[in-house]
This record gives sequence, structure tokens and C-alpha cells, in this order.
Amino acid sequence: MGALDTLDRRMEWLRERVVSAVSFLVASTVASVVVPELRAYFVLVSLGAAGWALIAGARLRATSRDREAMLDRLVLAGSCDPRCERRRAYLESAQLHHRLARMLRQTCEQARYRTPSAMRMVDHQIVHAVEHDLQELATVFDTAAGHLPPTAVALVRLLVASPSSPLYELHPTAESERRAIQTTQRILARCHAELHD
Repeated sequence: MGALDTLDRRMEWLRERVVSAVSFLVASTVASVVVPELRAYFVLVSLGAAGWALIAGARLRATSRDREAMLDRLVLAGSCDPRCERRRAYLESAQLHHRLARMLRQTCEQARYRTPSAMRMVDHQIVHAVEHDLQELATVFDTAAGHLPPTAVALVRLLVASPSSPLYELHPTAESERRAIQTTQRILARCHAELHD
């Protein structure tokens, strides 16, 4: 739990940075209106504060994604930490299940037509190797939304929402591609086992 505690502390620190940056942005913007003779100076300060807020916000979002991924791994490991219990409750949401079903279908479509994504490109060979299973899972997630085990949901998030998903990693060699397919198949096999447990 030490790593999760570290992420929680980092997120709190980053939240404080975002609040500070936004406060500074508002103050410098107001100052540029109230003190017209220094308007150019305060406009530059406002631009700097806006950049600071954007960078701090991006770092907060990245840390939040890392925290979610860690919580999912802890859920899969059976942790009883209260934060994992809250995560399980979130993973039982029907709305999340429908969203993951859409993401599964979009992943297949992106690989089939090699359509560009705003976020990242899938490895079409790997998706093609497991496409039938992904489409099947999408149907299950739509039809059983709200009644799926959190572990199965965490596994699907690992495939379609995690930065370390084997579906999205670069696989420069045939061997690394073969290992990625095997990893994906193991995740899918465990997901099916959780669904039918």
C-alpha cells in the first residue's frame, strides 16, 4: 500500500499546485484590468500562470490514471483496503460497463480500419488475433451491465484503458508481438473465468 499512499500524497500536492496556479491566473487577470498602466506586464503574468495551470493539470490527470491503474491491480489481487472497496463500487457501475463495451468495439474498429485515435494507435495484429473475444466481451458488458464482477471489469480496463495495455504497446519484433498476444489471451482467459465464477 506504500506506493498507493505515495500516489495519494502526490495527487494532493498536485491539486494544491492547480489551485495555486488558477488563483494566480485569476489574480493577475484582475490586476491587468484594475491597473491599466501595467496591463502588458500582468497579461504576460497571466499567460505564465495559465501555462503553469495547464502543466499542473496534466500532471494531476496522469497521476490520477496511475492511481486508478494501481487500484485496479489491487482489486485484482483481492486487497481489502478501503480505497479498493470504493474502487470496487465504482467498477460495478452499469454506466462504466457500457462505456467499456464501446471502448472494446472502438478498439476492434480502429484496428480493422486503422483509424487514427486522439489518444493512441492500437497494434492491429494483436487486436486481430483476439478480436472475436473482444467483441464477445463487449456484448457481455452491454447485456449484463450493472451485474458484472469488479475483477472482470478491472481486467477489461487493463486492456482498453491502461497505458500499459498490450493492445497499445509498441511491438517491434515478431517475438514481442507473440508475447503481447499471449499476455492479452491470458488477461481475456482470466476475465472469462471471473465472469463465469
